[in-house]
Amino acid sequence: MKLKNRIILATPLICAIIYLTIGFTIDLWHPTWAIFFLILIVPEILDENFLSHIYPTICLITYVVLGITLNIWHPAWIIFLSIPVYYIIFGPIIHKHRRKEEPKVIKESAKDKFKKIFEFTSD
Repeated sequence: MKLKNRIILATPLICAIIYLTIGFTIDLWHPTWAIFFLILIVPEILDENFLSHIYPTICLITYVVLGITLNIWHPAWIIFLSIPVYYIIFGPIIHKHRRKEEPKVIKESAKDKFKKIFEFTSD
């Protein structure tokens, strides 16, 4: 198993240990629960296409922080409307290198499926 996968699998346990340690020692339960967002964030950070989905994560973190600290949940949801705008502007730049590789994979997998269908029906 790769180190990346081991880290991802250990993240929930590490978050629980940190949460319980801070909760029992400092008695700071309320804001510390936010540490469980690391379970969602760590796989994205360790992904090869980190830049392709970092902006929605930043929007989510900003929304939660604004909601918890300033209690402005209602107007802060407007942050999420910027995600499509971000992908319209920066999507072609971020996904530029992936476009060249995807058609080959799709064509190969389509050929394999086509062969399997006709091998199955010819028997």
